[in-house]
Amino acid sequence: MMRKAGWGVVIAAIFGLGIVSPVSAFEGGGRSPSQAPTIAVGQHYTGQLNNHQSDANFGGGTEVAFYRLPPVSTRDVVTVDWHSVPFTHNSSEFPLCMTLAQNIDDFNWGSVFEHHGYCDENISAFDLTGSGTAHTAITVQETNTNSSYLEFFVSAHSTEPSQLETYPYDFTVAPILHYLGMALKPVEKVAANGVIQATATQANGQPAPDGITFGLTVTWRDGGIASYTGVSSGGVVSFQLALPEAAYGKSVGLVAFHPADGNYQEVLAPKQTVRIARPMAPPPSPCELAERRALVLSRQYKRLRHIARRTRGPAKRRLGHRARQAKRKLGAARREVASLCA
Repeated sequence: MMRKAGWGVVIAAIFGLGIVSPVSAFEGGGRSPSQAPTIAVGQHYTGQLNNHQSDANFGGGTEVAFYRLPPVSTRDVVTVDWHSVPFTHNSSEFPLCMTLAQNIDDFNWGSVFEHHGYCDENISAFDLTGSGTAHTAITVQETNTNSSYLEFFVSAHSTEPSQLETYPYDFTVAPILHYLGMALKPVEKVAANGVIQATATQANGQPAPDGITFGLTVTWRDGGIASYTGVSSGGVVSFQLALPEAAYGKSVGLVAFHPADGNYQEVLAPKQTVRIARPMAPPPSPCELAERRALVLSRQYKRLRHIARRTRGPAKRRLGHRARQAKRKLGAARREVASLCA
């Protein structure tokens, strides 16, 4: 009797834990937005859904799992690497679908979901290929800092025990890539050693952050090509040219770009054509400017001293005073030359 009672307790405990209950087939994610775990980019997540009508959490016909995304902005790209097992009865078809939902909570998610709850009827829902894997890039349509979700879902209409299935899945979200806009400032002609500038902006129109590296490719006929880099500062990127003589007098094509990295998307500015002029003479160096100033002051001092020697009376005293002032300035200029031209 004690043995029978013991087995009864064990069986009751199994049912109490839900081990054989259809509900236990749901794993990973949350059944509602408030229960959704927040995704960490690069982390591998696993879960499983099922087709049991009794386990559906949307309208008695779909099972949905929610995962909260980190804050996203308009035109961000969220890339999801994911895969799932196929239907048991058809190895070439996959039940699992995925979508991006924003501005939802526990009260309105169902009304939002009903508009894209079928993979084959709405372009906002994504399904899997015959390999059971997908590299899905989703462009965010609006800024949302706290209620953007990935939803994984399957149809859950089955009530016949022989038709009940479970569908494991897993996924990883890559670093979210932010949008950049870029345009070259229009010019008709630029010197071979001149500067080309571009503007770089974020999706909201604000200047791109400082310190982002951009590239510039210059091409001309007969296969000529040159490449330069520039760094954003206040939303402006400057490219210092150093074109060879082969480009002088020719029309060249300019293409500015930023390759995709771990933070920003690839951007390619519209191509621009400009004519290349011969190099401008380089501006004088600080040393050269100091030497020029010293030469001017030396001539001024000698002239004042010469005139003062030939003058008499109050005028001689005035000219002598001015000569002494010029001598002091000349001394300071010569010390500056010694410092800058050492």
